[in-house]
Amino acid sequence: MKTESLKKDNCFSSFDRRLIRREFAFQFINRDLLKYIALLLMTLGHWAVNIYRVFPVKPFFQFSVAAEFFAPPVFFFFIAEGYHYTKSKAKYAVRLLIFAVITQIPHSLTNPDGFTLYALFLQWSVLMTLFLGLLSLIVIHCSWKLPLRLLAIAALTAVSWLLQAEWAISGIILMLLFDLLRDKPLLRFAIYIPLVFIIMSVTAGYFPTADIYLKILLPMWIAGIVITFLYNGEKGHFPIFSKYFFYIWYPLHLLLQWIFIILQR
Repeated sequence: MKTESLKKDNCFSSFDRRLIRREFAFQFINRDLLKYIALLLMTLGHWAVNIYRVFPVKPFFQFSVAAEFFAPPVFFFFIAEGYHYTKSKAKYAVRLLIFAVITQIPHSLTNPDGFTLYALFLQWSVLMTLFLGLLSLIVIHCSWKLPLRLLAIAALTAVSWLLQAEWAISGIILMLLFDLLRDKPLLRFAIYIPLVFIIMSVTAGYFPTADIYLKILLPMWIAGIVITFLYNGEKGHFPIFSKYFFYIWYPLHLLLQWIFIILQR
Protein backbone atom coordinates (compact mmCIF):
# COMPACT_ATOMS: atom_id res chain seq x y z
CA MET A 1 0.00 0.00 0.00
CA LYS A 2 2.78 2.43 0.86
CA THR A 3 4.54 1.69 -2.43
CA GLU A 4 1.36 2.32 -4.42
CA SER A 5 0.77 5.57 -2.53
CA LEU A 6 4.33 6.69 -3.24
CA LYS A 7 3.90 5.97 -6.94
CA LYS A 8 0.73 8.04 -7.04
CA ASP A 9 2.43 10.91 -5.23
CA ASN A 10 5.35 10.77 -7.65
CA CYS A 11 2.94 10.74 -10.59
CA PHE A 12 1.10 13.83 -9.35
CA SER A 13 4.34 15.59 -8.44
CA SER A 14 5.74 14.86 -11.90
CA PHE A 15 2.62 16.28 -13.57
CA ASP A 16 2.85 19.36 -11.34
CA ARG A 17 6.46 19.91 -12.37
CA ARG A 18 5.63 19.56 -16.06
CA LEU A 19 2.76 22.04 -15.71
CA ILE A 20 5.01 24.53 -13.95
CA ARG A 21 7.74 24.11 -16.58
CA ARG A 22 5.12 24.56 -19.36
CA GLU A 23 6.13 21.31 -21.05
CA PHE A 24 2.70 20.48 -22.51
CA ALA A 25 1.63 21.42 -26.04
CA PHE A 26 -1.83 22.46 -24.82
CA GLN A 27 -0.31 25.25 -22.70
CA PHE A 28 -0.56 27.83 -25.48
CA ILE A 29 -2.21 30.89 -23.89
CA ASN A 30 0.21 33.61 -22.77
CA ARG A 31 -0.37 36.17 -20.04
CA ASP A 32 -1.50 39.06 -22.23
CA LEU A 33 -3.85 36.94 -24.36
CA LEU A 34 -5.51 35.55 -21.24
CA LYS A 35 -5.90 39.06 -19.80
CA TYR A 36 -7.36 40.37 -23.07
CA ILE A 37 -9.88 37.54 -23.13
CA ALA A 38 -10.83 38.31 -19.52
CA LEU A 39 -11.16 42.05 -20.27
CA LEU A 40 -13.33 41.38 -23.32
CA LEU A 41 -15.68 39.08 -21.41
CA MET A 42 -15.78 41.48 -18.46
CA THR A 43 -16.66 44.37 -20.79
CA LEU A 44 -19.42 42.34 -22.46
CA GLY A 45 -20.83 41.53 -19.03
CA HIS A 46 -20.76 45.14 -17.85
CA TRP A 47 -22.28 46.35 -21.10
CA ALA A 48 -24.77 43.48 -21.47
CA VAL A 49 -27.92 45.53 -20.84
CA ASN A 50 -26.74 48.37 -23.09
CA ILE A 51 -25.75 45.98 -25.88
CA TYR A 52 -29.13 44.28 -25.59
CA ARG A 53 -30.85 47.63 -26.19
CA VAL A 54 -29.11 47.87 -29.57
CA PHE A 55 -28.98 44.16 -30.46
CA PRO A 56 -31.92 42.47 -28.69
CA VAL A 57 -30.67 38.91 -29.13
CA LYS A 58 -31.44 37.05 -25.93
CA PRO A 59 -28.90 34.18 -26.24
CA PHE A 60 -26.07 36.68 -26.75
CA PHE A 61 -27.30 38.71 -23.77
CA GLN A 62 -27.32 35.58 -21.59
CA PHE A 63 -23.84 34.63 -22.79
CA SER A 64 -22.54 38.14 -22.01
CA VAL A 65 -23.94 38.08 -18.47
CA ALA A 66 -22.45 34.65 -17.77
CA ALA A 67 -19.08 35.16 -19.48
CA GLU A 68 -18.25 38.08 -17.20
CA PHE A 69 -17.58 35.64 -14.36
CA PHE A 70 -14.62 34.21 -16.27
CA ALA A 71 -12.71 37.44 -15.58
CA PRO A 72 -12.42 37.78 -11.76
CA PRO A 73 -10.43 34.54 -11.18
CA VAL A 74 -8.06 35.60 -13.97
CA PHE A 75 -7.51 39.00 -12.34
CA PHE A 76 -6.94 37.37 -8.95
CA PHE A 77 -4.49 34.87 -10.44
CA PHE A 78 -2.38 37.56 -12.08
CA ILE A 79 -2.17 39.57 -8.87
CA ALA A 80 -0.65 36.46 -7.27
CA GLU A 81 1.67 36.05 -10.27
CA GLY A 82 2.52 39.74 -10.36
CA TYR A 83 3.55 39.65 -6.72
CA HIS A 84 6.36 37.25 -7.61
CA TYR A 85 7.47 38.99 -10.81
CA THR A 86 7.24 42.70 -9.97
CA LYS A 87 10.49 44.56 -9.33
CA SER A 88 8.88 46.75 -6.67
CA LYS A 89 5.94 45.48 -4.65
CA ALA A 90 5.46 48.95 -3.16
CA LYS A 91 5.13 50.59 -6.60
CA TYR A 92 2.82 47.79 -7.70
CA ALA A 93 0.56 48.40 -4.70
CA VAL A 94 0.56 52.18 -5.15
CA ARG A 95 -0.29 51.79 -8.84
CA LEU A 96 -3.25 49.55 -8.02
CA LEU A 97 -4.47 51.98 -5.35
CA ILE A 98 -4.23 54.97 -7.72
CA PHE A 99 -6.25 53.24 -10.42
CA ALA A 100 -8.75 51.97 -7.85
CA VAL A 101 -9.37 55.58 -6.79
CA ILE A 102 -9.54 56.80 -10.40
CA THR A 103 -11.95 54.02 -11.31
CA GLN A 104 -14.26 54.83 -8.43
CA ILE A 105 -15.79 57.82 -10.21
CA PRO A 106 -16.95 56.01 -13.40
CA HIS A 107 -17.78 52.97 -11.25
CA SER A 108 -20.13 55.10 -9.18
CA LEU A 109 -21.60 56.82 -12.25
CA THR A 110 -22.63 53.42 -13.67
CA ASN A 111 -24.20 52.29 -10.39
CA PRO A 112 -27.62 50.71 -11.15
CA ASP A 113 -29.23 52.95 -8.52
CA GLY A 114 -27.57 56.07 -9.91
CA PHE A 115 -24.66 58.15 -8.64
CA THR A 116 -24.66 58.72 -4.87
CA LEU A 117 -22.05 59.65 -2.29
CA TYR A 118 -22.72 56.28 -0.67
CA ALA A 119 -21.78 54.50 -3.90
CA LEU A 120 -18.73 56.73 -4.30
CA PHE A 121 -17.27 56.02 -0.86
CA LEU A 122 -18.75 52.68 0.18
CA GLN A 123 -19.21 50.60 -2.97
CA TRP A 124 -15.77 50.07 -4.46
CA SER A 125 -14.80 48.31 -7.67
CA VAL A 126 -12.84 45.08 -7.87
CA LEU A 127 -9.62 47.12 -8.21
CA MET A 128 -9.82 47.92 -4.49
CA THR A 129 -10.09 44.20 -3.79
CA LEU A 130 -7.04 43.59 -5.99
CA PHE A 131 -5.13 46.23 -4.02
CA LEU A 132 -6.11 44.75 -0.65
CA GLY A 133 -5.35 41.26 -1.97
CA LEU A 134 -1.85 42.35 -2.98
CA LEU A 135 -1.33 43.79 0.51
CA SER A 136 -2.45 40.42 1.91
CA LEU A 137 0.18 38.64 -0.20
CA ILE A 138 2.84 41.07 0.99
CA VAL A 139 1.80 40.41 4.58
CA ILE A 140 1.66 36.62 4.27
CA HIS A 141 5.26 36.57 2.97
CA CYS A 142 6.71 39.09 5.41
CA SER A 143 8.83 38.25 8.44
CA TRP A 144 6.13 38.87 11.05
CA LYS A 145 5.08 36.03 13.30
CA LEU A 146 2.24 33.93 11.89
CA PRO A 147 -0.50 35.07 14.33
CA LEU A 148 0.28 38.72 13.53
CA ARG A 149 0.23 38.01 9.78
CA LEU A 150 -3.13 36.25 10.05
CA LEU A 151 -4.50 39.13 12.11
CA ALA A 152 -3.33 41.66 9.51
CA ILE A 153 -4.93 39.67 6.67
CA ALA A 154 -8.16 39.43 8.67
CA ALA A 155 -8.06 43.22 9.04
CA LEU A 156 -7.56 43.67 5.28
CA THR A 157 -10.49 41.38 4.48
CA ALA A 158 -12.59 43.33 7.01
CA VAL A 159 -11.67 46.56 5.21
CA SER A 160 -12.74 45.04 1.88
CA TRP A 161 -16.07 44.08 3.45
CA LEU A 162 -16.59 47.51 5.04
CA LEU A 163 -15.86 49.21 1.71
CA GLN A 164 -18.26 46.77 0.01
CA ALA A 165 -15.68 46.19 -2.70
CA GLU A 166 -16.63 43.78 -5.46
CA TRP A 167 -15.52 40.22 -4.62
CA ALA A 168 -14.40 41.58 -1.26
CA ILE A 169 -13.49 38.67 1.04
CA SER A 170 -13.76 35.93 -1.60
CA GLY A 171 -11.34 37.73 -3.92
CA ILE A 172 -8.67 37.94 -1.23
CA ILE A 173 -9.17 34.25 -0.37
CA LEU A 174 -8.71 33.25 -4.02
CA MET A 175 -5.57 35.40 -4.37
CA LEU A 176 -4.08 33.72 -1.30
CA LEU A 177 -4.96 30.30 -2.75
CA PHE A 178 -3.30 31.10 -6.08
CA ASP A 179 -0.20 32.32 -4.26
CA LEU A 180 0.26 29.74 -1.52
CA LEU A 181 -0.24 26.78 -3.88
CA ARG A 182 1.59 28.36 -6.80
CA ASP A 183 3.96 25.39 -7.06
CA LYS A 184 1.19 22.79 -6.68
CA PRO A 185 -1.20 23.53 -9.57
CA LEU A 186 -3.11 20.23 -9.32
CA LEU A 187 -3.80 20.64 -5.60
CA ARG A 188 -4.64 24.28 -6.17
CA PHE A 189 -7.16 23.34 -8.87
CA ALA A 190 -8.63 20.57 -6.69
CA ILE A 191 -9.25 23.12 -3.91
CA TYR A 192 -10.35 25.89 -6.28
CA ILE A 193 -13.31 23.98 -7.74
CA PRO A 194 -15.17 23.29 -4.45
CA LEU A 195 -14.01 26.61 -2.97
CA VAL A 196 -15.76 28.55 -5.74
CA PHE A 197 -18.90 26.49 -5.10
CA ILE A 198 -18.72 27.32 -1.37
CA ILE A 199 -18.12 31.02 -2.06
CA MET A 200 -21.13 31.23 -4.37
CA SER A 201 -23.31 29.29 -1.92
CA VAL A 202 -22.37 31.51 1.02
CA THR A 203 -22.77 34.68 -1.06
CA ALA A 204 -26.19 33.65 -2.38
CA GLY A 205 -27.33 32.17 0.94
CA TYR A 206 -28.45 28.91 -0.67
CA PHE A 207 -27.10 26.05 -2.76
CA PRO A 208 -26.65 27.15 -6.39
CA THR A 209 -29.52 26.39 -8.75
CA ALA A 210 -29.01 25.15 -12.31
CA ASP A 211 -29.21 28.74 -13.50
CA ILE A 212 -26.42 29.80 -11.11
CA TYR A 213 -24.28 26.90 -12.30
CA LEU A 214 -24.51 28.07 -15.91
CA LYS A 215 -24.22 31.80 -15.28
CA ILE A 216 -21.58 31.95 -12.53
CA LEU A 217 -19.97 28.67 -11.51
CA LEU A 218 -19.29 27.26 -14.99
CA PRO A 219 -17.44 30.38 -16.27
CA MET A 220 -15.40 30.49 -13.06
CA TRP A 221 -14.56 26.80 -13.30
CA ILE A 222 -13.55 27.26 -16.94
CA ALA A 223 -11.25 30.09 -15.84
CA GLY A 224 -9.65 27.71 -13.34
CA ILE A 225 -9.10 25.12 -16.08
CA VAL A 226 -7.51 27.69 -18.40
CA ILE A 227 -5.25 29.06 -15.66
CA THR A 228 -4.12 25.60 -14.58
CA PHE A 229 -3.79 23.71 -17.83
CA LEU A 230 -3.64 26.18 -20.76
CA TYR A 231 -1.61 29.14 -19.46
CA ASN A 232 2.03 28.97 -20.56
CA GLY A 233 3.57 31.62 -18.30
CA GLU A 234 4.88 33.79 -21.15
CA LYS A 235 4.40 37.56 -21.24
CA GLY A 236 3.09 38.24 -24.75
CA HIS A 237 4.42 40.35 -27.62
CA PHE A 238 3.79 43.87 -26.26
CA PRO A 239 4.20 43.64 -22.46
CA ILE A 240 4.68 47.38 -21.79
CA PHE A 241 1.65 48.43 -23.84
CA SER A 242 -0.46 45.65 -22.38
CA LYS A 243 0.59 46.48 -18.82
CA TYR A 244 -0.85 50.01 -18.96
CA PHE A 245 -3.73 49.14 -21.26
CA PHE A 246 -5.11 46.79 -18.60
CA TYR A 247 -5.01 49.55 -15.98
CA ILE A 248 -6.52 52.20 -18.26
CA TRP A 249 -9.24 50.07 -19.84
CA TYR A 250 -11.06 49.33 -16.59
CA PRO A 251 -12.04 52.95 -15.75
CA LEU A 252 -12.27 53.83 -19.46
CA HIS A 253 -14.81 51.14 -20.35
CA LEU A 254 -16.99 52.24 -17.39
CA LEU A 255 -16.75 55.87 -18.47
CA LEU A 256 -17.75 54.92 -22.03
CA GLN A 257 -20.63 52.91 -20.60
CA TRP A 258 -21.86 55.95 -18.64
CA ILE A 259 -21.61 58.17 -21.73
CA PHE A 260 -23.57 55.60 -23.73
CA ILE A 261 -26.30 55.52 -21.04
CA ILE A 262 -26.52 59.33 -21.06
CA LEU A 263 -26.83 59.41 -24.85
CA GLN A 264 -29.64 56.85 -24.74
CA ARG A 265 -31.80 59.04 -22.48
